[in-house]
Amino acid sequence: MWQFMAGRGSSYGLERSWWTDDRQDPEKATRAAAHHLRDLYNEFGDWYLAMAAYNSGPGTVQAAVKRTGYADFWELYRRNVLPQETRNYVPIILAVTIMAKNPDQYGVAGLVKDKPIPYDTVKIDYPIDLRLVAECVDSSAADLQDMNPSLLRLTTPKDQRLSCIFPRELQSSFRASSL
Repeated sequence: MWQFMAGRGSSYGLERSWWTDDRQDPEKATRAAAHHLRDLYNEFGDWYLAMAAYNSGPGTVQAAVKRTGYADFWELYRRNVLPQETRNYVPIILAVTIMAKNPDQYGVAGLVKDKPIPYDTVKIDYPIDLRLVAECVDSSAADLQDMNPSLLRLTTPKDQRLSCIFPRELQSSFRASSL
């Protein structure tokens, strides 16, 4: 969800295997993205350059700064030395931020947010098929997979402790059926 390349993600603790990909875990990936943005800000000293480096990589931004002598996103933008996607990325982030801070002005004040689904986390250290869990807790495997997007298979990994998320009302059913 945060567009981490596998190598960059692993340097921020996001593990990837045949079974799981932590880059798909909203909580883990958000923490990693925040740390990465902080590191980029510390490197560039400017939030616009940090966002640009987040999008295209710090090497791309460093090369653009070195080539032009300007450590200013808007000057790099004007000189067209950044990839087009990156040139668009920073203004889009700024536009969304402005809209979120002024919802009435931009016609988004009436948006109804989905209520969060209360959930519990269950630690599992053995392989279990989500389709079987779904039957036991009267849910669907698709719903369970949606709640656990880092699982790349319909089965939890063997020889690895994993935290799985279940809707709060289903968690007690899972515990009862797995005993």
